[in-house]
Amino acid sequence: MQSEDKIIGNCTYSFRKANFMVARTEAFKLTALLKGCFASEGKTDFDIGQLLSNLNSQEMNEVEKFIAQHTVVTDENGKKFLLQKDNEAESFFNEHRDQYLQFLFEGLKFHFLGFLPNGLASKVSTLSLDNLADLAM
Repeated sequence: MQSEDKIIGNCTYSFRKANFMVARTEAFKLTALLKGCFASEGKTDFDIGQLLSNLNSQEMNEVEKFIAQHTVVTDENGKKFLLQKDNEAESFFNEHRDQYLQFLFEGLKFHFLGFLPNGLASKVSTLSLDNLADLAM
């Protein structure tokens, strides 16, 4: 299986691809994030507040577990954490809270960009969490 290392802060996240059908099922769950985000009264508007509210959905919780299940992180001291194990994820993120959203964002890109059309995938692949925050403001 394909894998990729990403440096976030001073830690190395090793993302490992899942089988297609498993990833496909999780990709469809992501559509729940868009519930209520679009309004159309002459022009289409996107409600970023609704998107943020949807992050607390059961579907996103399942996608988060999927990403963690396929990730090992090595901290600044060389200690490895299997994020699929709740106690190891808890221990790691207790010390690295500032990396949590970046981990999810990079995991989403790693696992699901391949489902997007090539032109869109190439644009999203260069998007950072900071860029996304700027778009929301």
